[in-house]
Amino acid sequence: MEKQKKLVGLCYYANDRRELEMAREAGFNALRLQVPFPWQDKMYGALSDAYKASRELFKNAKALGFSIMLNTPGLGSYRFDHEKKITKWVDEWPDWLGMKDTRLYFENVCKTCAWLAEDLCDVSGPLWCHGNEIDIETFHGDYAPVIAAETCYESAAGVKSVLPDAMCGINLSHYWDEGVRLADMAYHSGHCFDYIGDDQYFGSWQGDDVEKWNTVIETLHDHFQLPVVANEWGYSSGGALKPRPETDDGIAPGLNSVCHVFGWHHEIKGGHTPEVQAEYIHRGLELFANNPNILGSFLFCWKDAKYCYHCGKELCPSECFWGIVDQDGKPKPALYAVQDAVEKFYKDNE
Repeated sequence: MEKQKKLVGLCYYANDRRELEMAREAGFNALRLQVPFPWQDKMYGALSDAYKASRELFKNAKALGFSIMLNTPGLGSYRFDHEKKITKWVDEWPDWLGMKDTRLYFENVCKTCAWLAEDLCDVSGPLWCHGNEIDIETFHGDYAPVIAAETCYESAAGVKSVLPDAMCGINLSHYWDEGVRLADMAYHSGHCFDYIGDDQYFGSWQGDDVEKWNTVIETLHDHFQLPVVANEWGYSSGGALKPRPETDDGIAPGLNSVCHVFGWHHEIKGGHTPEVQAEYIHRGLELFANNPNILGSFLFCWKDAKYCYHCGKELCPSECFWGIVDQDGKPKPALYAVQDAVEKFYKDNE
């Protein structure tokens, strides 16, 4: 992809016209948006309220000129239930599609995603993402890696059966041996994937800093012989540095050690502050603009969260400080960093 056509994308989770306009004004030309499972009770049955609301968001974003990367349903995720006050696993594909180790299930995944491609063809951009970070327990739960991989494979096959020019891929949680092994399962003989996606949170969820992205891009490009998309990236603007526990004893399934100690185990020079976040994002956008093997990036995320979706706590470092605007929609320094970076490094973008 030519440099001037690279996607400057954003992970977005609302449907507020003014916020969408702010994101567009900041220089973002693409959004990564989640597609809920569409039906309430049976294949091709009544549409769920969540699907109808998401479809409205897709239309509104498309009307403002965004290219939309649609993220098809993954296996599910661990999420905090505010009513029950626990973190629990939630399946995205209902059991009436078939048990997840059967051919019936995989056939219905393919059929569902074909239907989604037909229903959403007027709003979808060229990129589709299949599943989300399926290489980690948070998003594959107790399901075997081969089930997660084959779900992504059939999801992409369904989209491609309707939209042969769609560009399909998965996204890893980060570059690691287990992630590559799972991706190899999905990208097996006869696959129809067009890129390999990766999420990296250098300095927050892992060590190193934003400069490490170039190494990851080149390594993934060489291994899969496909272009790369940074499906999620960013730097948390809040949270103190605290040591990792020596063991995971006492950490409930679906949670993590950052929630457990209420602090990060990694940081870059300057710590987790809005100012350091802004510098990090500005440099990352420069790196992506200059790397010929990446199609684009999707910054995580637009807005600070009130609650951590892992543990349910307010102000938890794990999930509450990733936005480039705060909980009230007030711009943080990172929003202006995006504006400046787009003007300097993507000024020829169409």
